[in-house]
Amino acid sequence: MSELLKTIGIFTIGSSLVITVLGYLGRKIIEQILNKDLEKYKSKLDTENEKAKLKFEKEIESFRANLNLLYSKQLQLYSKKSEIIENLYQKLVDLNNAMLDMTALFRNITGKDEQTVQAEELQRVNSAAEKGNVFFSFYSLNKIYFEVETCNLIQNLQQQFREVHSDYSFRHTFGMPPSEMTYDMAKKASERVRTDIPKLLQKLEEDFRKTLGVINEGIKNVP
Repeated sequence: MSELLKTIGIFTIGSSLVITVLGYLGRKIIEQILNKDLEKYKSKLDTENEKAKLKFEKEIESFRANLNLLYSKQLQLYSKKSEIIENLYQKLVDLNNAMLDMTALFRNITGKDEQTVQAEELQRVNSAAEKGNVFFSFYSLNKIYFEVETCNLIQNLQQQFREVHSDYSFRHTFGMPPSEMTYDMAKKASERVRTDIPKLLQKLEEDFRKTLGVINEGIKNVP
């Protein structure tokens, strides 16, 4: 009986030891498997992250290149438009001055004969027409650079100048002698040049200033 108990005891101890060892080995094997799987996952994750990083950097570089190209185009357009506005405004000032000179109703003609007076008058009429043609021709060739609202302003001015020139030069165009009718037409033309047209000029000047950045539309003058 005692021998049996001893055998059973040894067997029990042996079995427990085997189970413990097997359990330990099992845990180690599982840990190694898990560690290997974890390393593979980390490696895969690092690879995917690197690919995503490279893709993102390429997209950023492409976006930066497109942005630089757009900025360069906008800079060139602004430079070109500024140059056109400068030239157009100079021609507009020349035209307006010629129209003011042409429509002046009172002049000092002391010491001049009628022929000289008429020749000078015709020269002013022709000069205003020539400067008008220069201005409107330059505008027509470059109107693509302007907003629709700006074009409407310029074309309104164009119509006003043409009507004024037509009314004032009516007598010279048809070779008519001075009369109350022709004087009244010239007087009204002079008033339009000095009253109506300056309002349009002011609007166009403000439009040009905004385009050039001289006026910030978001900032209002504070009295």
